[in-house]
Amino acid sequence: MLTSKARRRLALKTSAMAVLGAGIFGGLPVVAAIAAPVDVVYNCGPAEGAPSPYHFRMELRGPAGTISPSATVTVTWDVLTPTGTASQTPLPATTPIPTGATVSASGAVSPNGTPLPSTSISANGVVTAQASVSTGSPVPVPAMTMVVVPTASGTVTLKGGGFSVQANGATYNCQPTATGAGPAATLVVGTGSTATNGTNTPTNTPTNTPTSSTPKPTKTSTATVTVTPPEKTNKSKTPKEGADTGAGGEMGPDGRMFILTGAALIAAATVGGLVMRRRNATRG
Repeated sequence: MLTSKARRRLALKTSAMAVLGAGIFGGLPVVAAIAAPVDVVYNCGPAEGAPSPYHFRMELRGPAGTISPSATVTVTWDVLTPTGTASQTPLPATTPIPTGATVSASGAVSPNGTPLPSTSISANGVVTAQASVSTGSPVPVPAMTMVVVPTASGTVTLKGGGFSVQANGATYNCQPTATGAGPAATLVVGTGSTATNGTNTPTNTPTNTPTSSTPKPTKTSTATVTVTPPEKTNKSKTPKEGADTGAGGEMGPDGRMFILTGAALIAAATVGGLVMRRRNATRG
C-alpha cells in the first residue's frame, strides 16, 4: 500500500518522463530541419586553368520545424572560410577585388525525397565587397539562397553540389572532391494537400452554380379577322300568298270585328241605363 508521499513522488516522476518524451519526439522535426556546418574540400580554379583543392565551411539552412505542403520555403547556402588548421587554405583571389566590387555566386542543389522533384535547383547570391581583397587573399563568397515549394508530405534531403563565383572579371568554378561531399539539410513536410511532379495539382471542388430558371415569355399572336357582309340589294319581293300581317287566311276573323262588337255592347248598355233611369223618374 503506497503512502500519500510515495504516490506524490510517483506522479511527479511520471509527469517529468511524459514531458521529456514529448519534448524529444516533438523536437525531432525541428532537429531534422537544422544542419550543422561542415568542413568540405572542393576543387576550384579559373575556367581556363587546372583546379586545385580548397577548403570551405558550408551549411544549408532551412526553416526549423514542420513545413506545410505548398508552402514557400527559403533555403540558404553559406560558404565560409574554414576554421581548421593553416593547411586548410581557402579559395584565393587571382586578381585584386576593390572595395565596392560586386561578387556573385550560383550553385546547384539536388533534392531527394517525395515532397520535391529530383531536378536540380539553382541557388544564387550577390554581395558587395566591404573592403579590398588583394591577390591571394580569400574570396568573399556570398551566401546563396533558393526557394522551394514542397508539394507532398514526407521528408526531403537537400544536397549542395558545385558552385561558381564571379568577382572583378574572374570566374572560379568549384566542384566537390567526392560524391556527396557537399553540405546537406533535411526538410520535414507535414500532412496536407498534395501534388505530384513538382506542380500544384488543384483539387476540383464542385461548386453549386445557381441555375436561373427564367420562364420563357409566351408569345401571343392576335389575329384580327374582318368579316365583310355581303352587299344587300334593295329588291322587294311580294309573297305569292300575301304578306303575313296577322289578318286573313287561317288566323280567323279580323280583330276589328271584336272592337266594333265591344263598342256596340257598351253603347247599348249606356242607352239601356238611361231608359231605365227615365222610367223610374216618371213613376215617382
